Amino acid sequence: MKKIYLVVCIVALLTSPIFIFGQKNHISWISAELGANNSWIFNQNMYGNPELPYIATIGYSGEVSYKHFLAKNGYSVGLGIANLGQKYEGEMAGANAQRKVNLTYLQLPVMGMYNLGGKRQQTWLALGPQFLFLLAARQDFNRTGEKLIPNTDLMSQGAVNVKGRYKPVDIMLAFGLTNYFPIKIHNVKPYQVSEKVIWSLSLDGAIGLTDINQKQYQINNMHNEYSGSHNFYLGIRVGFLLNMKGMHDAILNITHPSEF
Repeated sequence: MKKIYLVVCIVALLTSPIFIFGQKNHISWISAELGANNSWIFNQNMYGNPELPYIATIGYSGEVSYKHFLAKNGYSVGLGIANLGQKYEGEMAGANAQRKVNLTYLQLPVMGMYNLGGKRQQTWLALGPQFLFLLAARQDFNRTGEKLIPNTDLMSQGAVNVKGRYKPVDIMLAFGLTNYFPIKIHNVKPYQVSEKVIWSLSLDGAIGLTDINQKQYQINNMHNEYSGSHNFYLGIRVGFLLNMKGMHDAILNITHPSEF
C-alpha cells in the first residue's frame, strides 16, 4: 500500500500545476460531461467457486470539473459519479450461470493536461490520479442446476447488497485524450466562434492501483491461489464548457443590468 501511495504522489507531482504561476494567457472553464464506458474487473473473485467467462459490461459516468488552460499545459479537478463493475456468464459446475457485480463510486480526478496542438480544434492529453469512494455495491447471481458449488454462502441467488465486501476507497491512474471544438453563432455573418462556450469529445480510461476486495473476502480460487481484483474502464465522454469570465459577465448582467 505504501508503494501505491508513493506512485500516486509522484504522478500528482508530475502533473501538478506548480509551474503555471507567473504565466499569462490563462483561461478558466467550468465543464459538465456525460459518458459511457466499457468496464472490467481484472482477476475476478469468485470466493472459492469455479470462475465464469467475462462478457462486455457497459457503465456510465457524469462529472463536473474546473479546468485551467494555458498555451501548452493546464490542470483539471473534478467531482463525479462512475458506474463500474463486471458481468459474467457461462458454464459453472455443470450448469449455466450469470453474475453481475455493480459498483457505484463518487470519483475525484486530479489531472495535469498537455496541449498536443491544433488551431481551431485543440487536442489535449490528460494524466493523473483519480480517487474513488464507494457509494453502493450489488451482486446479482443466478444459476440453474442441482449440483452445489463449494461456497454457496457468498454466491446466493438473486440480488444482494455486497458493499461490505469491497474497500471504501480505490485509487486509479487516469488518462484522457480530448478534442475541444468551438461553437459557432449562426445569427452572425460570417460565423463567429463563441469565446464563452465550447464543447468537447474525449476518449478516457483508468486502471486501478489497489485491490478492491476487503481482506476477509480475499479468498483463494479453485487452484488455491489469490490475485487482487482491480477496476479498469475505457470509454467516451461528451461535454460542454463555460468560460469563467463569461459566467461572471452573465451574473453581473442579472444583478446589475444597468451596467451593460
